[in-house]
Amino acid sequence: MKLSSSLTAAAVVSLSALGSVKAQQTQPACSSIYTRPEILSLTPSQWSNISGVLGAMQRDGWFAWFAYLHNQWFGQIHGNSQFFPFHRRFVQDWESVGQRYSGSFVQPYWDEMRDYRAPASSQVLTSNWVGGNGQGANNCVVNGNQGGWTMTFPNNHCFPRSFGNNGNPTSWYSPEYIQSIIQRDTTMAQLRPDIEYSLHGVVHINIGGDMAQGYSPNDWIFMLHHANLDRLWWQWQTSNNRMWVMDGSNYDNTQITLNTNLAYYNTPVRNVMQLGYGSMCYQYASNPLTRRDLVSSIEATLADTLPKGVLSTWFPDTAKVKGPVVDMVRPPSAVVTATPGLTRGSGIPYPAQMTEAWIQMHHYNKTDVNRVNNDARNFVIAMNSAGYKSPV
Repeated sequence: MKLSSSLTAAAVVSLSALGSVKAQQTQPACSSIYTRPEILSLTPSQWSNISGVLGAMQRDGWFAWFAYLHNQWFGQIHGNSQFFPFHRRFVQDWESVGQRYSGSFVQPYWDEMRDYRAPASSQVLTSNWVGGNGQGANNCVVNGNQGGWTMTFPNNHCFPRSFGNNGNPTSWYSPEYIQSIIQRDTTMAQLRPDIEYSLHGVVHINIGGDMAQGYSPNDWIFMLHHANLDRLWWQWQTSNNRMWVMDGSNYDNTQITLNTNLAYYNTPVRNVMQLGYGSMCYQYASNPLTRRDLVSSIEATLADTLPKGVLSTWFPDTAKVKGPVVDMVRPPSAVVTATPGLTRGSGIPYPAQMTEAWIQMHHYNKTDVNRVNNDARNFVIAMNSAGYKSPV
């Protein structure tokens, strides 16, 4: 999976056209760049290699080590602007350990938004990949690459999962809503809670088991999930010249800056800001499963179907680039009410929300959580009232 010793042409353009790079970048450019793929795009031999490495890492205690680190620093890396940069370094640190076992090891991502309507039916959560829900009184997972494992942190226990909603999690956040966040948010102080209190939280909660604990790296879905969140952050960074945007609060309530040290790693945030430099020698593959770029497909559908006012409110970048259709007034009969369990090609269902226990566990600000919940609900109402039919 290693690429050539130089960036691809597209990557060079995206990295060189970001403005103020020379002023902000203090890390050397990577001599080679590898690509993190979407998990379901892996070939059988690639998946076999990754599974073998993961088994060796479990045998040698690395799952326990990363679970310990995440649990130990839990309060410092959630609910503040450390969230994205810390987890970028954390996943890359994990990946670098895996590469000690195999030089071709990379950490894939799981594009969870593709499976947002019915998460439990995702191909990823089957015996051929990461396995499904736990079974029995202790919710032990018996299939997939971690099936039958005994985890050793914080104590010896079977590897568990406990899917939300009695084993059938309700809808997660749609790719349209996440794309709307990426387009609307201009600061880290906006982006971080909008992602952390939506997609980030509901995946952890609805996978359950160790994924719903401070030691969530016991479940390899943690790495798949946070690689995807990192990919979304990178998408946000490379749009509208936001590469070096770092603001908001640190865990000690001071203002975070590019020179603030990452929790645990004691290196400045700026060292992880730009992929392709320093130790961040990776890039992301687009999702190949839809046969065309998912974002482009969604943007085309949005621009073709949404009234001008709705498009410009929720998707300002798409409105500028694509050019919205003229505004129109729809009769009340055209309003579509969002309900759970909608099928492909229908309206967008209301997403699951974080539980009170999850909010308390993280000491989140309840007002901020409610703001994100209300924003997501208003988005669903706006999309469905406009008669939008999702291609996902």
